[in-house]
Formats: sequence, structure tokens, C-alpha cells
Amino acid sequence: MKKIKRQLLAPFMWLAAIVFLIEEAIWDWTAALMASLGAMRLVRAIEKRIVTLHPGWALVTFLLPSLILIPAKLIGLHAIATGHWLVGSAVFMLAKLMGMALFSRIFNLTRPALMQLGWFARLYAFVMRYRNSIHAYLDNWAAYQRIKQRIRLFVDAFKTRLKRKT
Repeated sequence: MKKIKRQLLAPFMWLAAIVFLIEEAIWDWTAALMASLGAMRLVRAIEKRIVTLHPGWALVTFLLPSLILIPAKLIGLHAIATGHWLVGSAVFMLAKLMGMALFSRIFNLTRPALMQLGWFARLYAFVMRYRNSIHAYLDNWAAYQRIKQRIRLFVDAFKTRLKRKT
């Protein structure tokens, strides 16, 4: 029975592994990008204001980028559904990347205030426990480690190439 269960779950675990690898790479890249934008005086002033928000307003600020970008994602999906798959995919992916970039930066700025909301702190703890358990499970896979290493090597080579061109 365990063998059958393991075989049935294997495709889902590989999908989870791929999603985790992609999300980690995008999260790290967008977080670094948004942190560099923080060097701009206007952005720095806005960020200083966000850090001081009351927990309720911090929640609104945290959710706002997602709500703003939902229409862009829907436009992308509509374009895909009506046969404009290239444009639709580009719009959807751009909205997804922008959303992740804003989400990661704003979350880092609002996290202290959000953690003052009991329900949010419990939800965050639950999500992190679940995420960490999946990571622990995946980290035991040799194939996952090899893929992760190859992605790191690819990213490092890409960064080196970019530095040489500038």
C-alpha cells in the first residue's frame, strides 16, 4: 500500500520540487531587485512610511499589489484563451514577476506589523511549517539536490556574463 501511495504521489512531489526551485530563484532575484530600488530617495521615503504603519494598514498595504495585479493576470489569461498565447503569456508572466517583487519587498517591510495580528501570525507559522516540511522532504532527494546545484551554476554563470558585459 505504501509503495502504491508513493508512486501516486511521485508526480506531485516532482511538481512541488519544480515549483519550489522556480519560486526560490524568482523570490531571491526580485527581492534583490527591489532592495536596489530602495536606494532611490522617493522609494526609501515610501518604505520608511510603510514600516511605521499600524497592523491594519500594513495588511492593506501588503494585499494591495496583489489586488492591483489581478486584472493584469486576467488580461493575460484572456489573451491566451483567445489565441494570443505569446502576448498573453508575456503579460501574465510580467504581472507575476512584478507581483512577486512587490509582494516580497512589501512583506519584508510590513512583517513586524503583520505579526501583531494574531490570526496572521498563526497563518504565517502554519505556512512556514508546511513549507519547511516540504523543503526537508525534497532536500533528501539526490535528484533535487543535483537540479538545485545546476540551477545555481547556471545563475552564477549568467551573472558572470552580465558583469563582463557591463
